[in-house]
Amino acid sequence: MKTIVTSVFFVAIAVFVSFVALAQDVTDAELEAASGGRTVRVGPAAGRGRVADVPLEVYVARVLAGEAEPRAAEAAFQSLAVAIRTFALANAGRHARDGFDLCDGTHCQVPRAADAITRRAALVTAGQVLTWNGAPAEVFYSASCGGRSESPAEVWPGADYPYMRSAPDDVHEDDPPWTVDLGLQDVQRALAGAGFQGRLREVDVDDRSPSGRATRLRVAGLQPAVIAGEQFRAAIGTLKLRSTAFSIERRGTTLRFTGRGYGHGVGMCVIGAGRRAARGESVRAILAQYYPGLELTRLGGAVDTASVPAAAPRAAPLAASPPRPSLPVTARSPRGGIVVEVPRSSAVTDVEVARLAARAHDDLANVLGTSVAPLTIRMHESLESFRLATGRPWWVSTVSEGTSIDLVPAALLAQRDGFEAALRIAVAELLVAEALRGRPLWIRIGAARYFGRSAPGPGQPAGPRPRCPSDAELTLAISAPAQRDAEARAEACFAREYARTRDWRAVR
Repeated sequence: MKTIVTSVFFVAIAVFVSFVALAQDVTDAELEAASGGRTVRVGPAAGRGRVADVPLEVYVARVLAGEAEPRAAEAAFQSLAVAIRTFALANAGRHARDGFDLCDGTHCQVPRAADAITRRAALVTAGQVLTWNGAPAEVFYSASCGGRSESPAEVWPGADYPYMRSAPDDVHEDDPPWTVDLGLQDVQRALAGAGFQGRLREVDVDDRSPSGRATRLRVAGLQPAVIAGEQFRAAIGTLKLRSTAFSIERRGTTLRFTGRGYGHGVGMCVIGAGRRAARGESVRAILAQYYPGLELTRLGGAVDTASVPAAAPRAAPLAASPPRPSLPVTARSPRGGIVVEVPRSSAVTDVEVARLAARAHDDLANVLGTSVAPLTIRMHESLESFRLATGRPWWVSTVSEGTSIDLVPAALLAQRDGFEAALRIAVAELLVAEALRGRPLWIRIGAARYFGRSAPGPGQPAGPRPRCPSDAELTLAISAPAQRDAEARAEACFAREYARTRDWRAVR
């Protein structure tokens, strides 16, 4: 009996020693070696700040520290590490116009100081990504889906990913609902900050997605009178209004929101992954639950996650490989202070875009008496790339900010307003932006559309004044027709005032 007890004791000691060895902190040097030369340029989410080149696996470990559920089982950390890495590679260059790949805020992924657990999860899964049609897939994740995930198209109109659909998640049955009380005046102030005008009388859910989330709300008394669910949540504050899976009850001048989940609900549920890992599900099973149809591969070759046990030894570093370009563009053509970036698949060349932009700039500068330099024009390879970089819905064609212009693919511009017309309007918006700063948005948008046309007229004659759109109607339109209507009214309002003042800078 003593011999058996002694044997068990030494086995226990051996297991403990092995556990301690595995728990030793992985160093940044090891993670850098496992990155294979790949880096992520990380910049500030808002305002000025330092831009840093971070080795890919160091970045994964840091984002895990910011995004993972504390004290989750190891498989949950490893599953999220794969999703974080995949997101980083699929979105390299998301902030190209800002000079880096990804920001350090919720628009991209939030990094924090890595610890032993997150470094280990990054190293064990080093190089593993989810792919779709042979390339890193666009994936999303949120804190908690509340029992059912959401379809991307219900959150971002036009986004279509066949591997992320609304589906039940059976690890949330015991989650209690959350509640938050907001005064009507508080809601009105929040929406006024987003560009709405008027006096709020009521808030009602106008439409829901199949998952039960509020996709459109009616805000009686305001202009516009409707707002998308996620836009409403963003205006109120995502910490206050945890998700759009809510109902509303009016209590005098107070609105009570009762809901479930936390976040947009698309893709992996971080809390759900933690619960699945706790009940023994593998990395492969967790990823299959939230991203069905995607292939788990290692950068440079396939990998079988079944061979990665819950307490696997440290993975060998990946073989060194050439760094992945920070910006997913293939051509730059400087011409007179204009830099153009186009993908290989572009229907027009960088030289042609530069030529048209230079001509538009020179023509408009003569009319407006202003100039912008240097001018950077970035054409996106896909509508989804444009949406992710700008945050604008699929029906918007161009975004002009500072000295940069983002364009949807040339083929789409040709189908909409025409490539050259869209480019001229985008250049015109940059040229008038500084002089019109701080004024209602309809003035800038209206001026850009008015002067961006090849031969603008003298202005609109006297007559009934059109209803000028609120800022929210121009930036938070819930459909393509609503966007077109708001922009047309902006141009009509500007034309009328310009005919009266004969000075575009004096329009107010």
